[in-house]
Amino acid sequence: MISLGEDQVRVPSAASPDNDTRRGTPRATATTPAATPASAGAQFLTVDGVRVRYVTVGHGKPLLLLHGWGTSLDTFAAMIEDLKRQFHITAFDFPGHGGSEMPPATWTVDDFVALTRGVLAELGIQRPSILGHSFGGRVAIKLAAGYPENVDRLVLVDSAGVPPPQTLKRRLKRLASRFANTVGRLGRPGQAARRKIVARIASPDYLSAGPLRGTFLAIVREDLRPVLPGIQAPTLLIWGEADADTTLADARAMERLIPGARLLVIKNAGHFSYLEQYGRFRLAVIPFLND
Repeated sequence: MISLGEDQVRVPSAASPDNDTRRGTPRATATTPAATPASAGAQFLTVDGVRVRYVTVGHGKPLLLLHGWGTSLDTFAAMIEDLKRQFHITAFDFPGHGGSEMPPATWTVDDFVALTRGVLAELGIQRPSILGHSFGGRVAIKLAAGYPENVDRLVLVDSAGVPPPQTLKRRLKRLASRFANTVGRLGRPGQAARRKIVARIASPDYLSAGPLRGTFLAIVREDLRPVLPGIQAPTLLIWGEADADTTLADARAMERLIPGARLLVIKNAGHFSYLEQYGRFRLAVIPFLND
């Protein structure tokens, strides 16, 4: 494990947004440099009946960027602007996010993997390196493990996929959820009580998921630890030391289970480490992708 702190790296950050990691949505501040939105050159394609917004720019080795839950390809704007000088970059909005259409039904991670492979096929992109943040990391993990011939190198940034420990608090929430579902069957008063209970115990991501709630639940309930040993691509894990959503314990579990994986911990960064400390992030990512 490598740790990057201010005493080791002195480069200006390309983006230093405020962020609310509980909601998974970074908020730009007055200190964030102006950047052309990644969507400025966006196009659309249809994969398996779903209209998908995407961008593809630059020259060099192919690099696919997969965004986190509740965000869009626009969170990669600064990275795309920087790395397009060295890589042929493709990014797209997952269905139900950004400018892409909603998925036609409740989807699992495998459905998002199938769509990702469809996007690559439609654009004629072969064996890219893949960088996945948070939920995008889930998709990248299953793609790399299930289709090793499709992935050159893998970068997982504050990735999801390892379930949280079953603490007493989580057990109590699960009991409360079951109680709420039971009460909700008791007519209108019961449904009102259920809504109040859910509002108190559910995660912000679930509460804001709207029509994607079923998909969200299907995704977060899948434990990806069993597939991690099947990843064959060289893998770099990049984690914010203060990540409260996907913790360092998750990173260390992935480092242990993915053959040959390397873990880089970035100090003074949370769940959006690639935005909060971009200068340090790029110092690790560029040499790894070019190796």
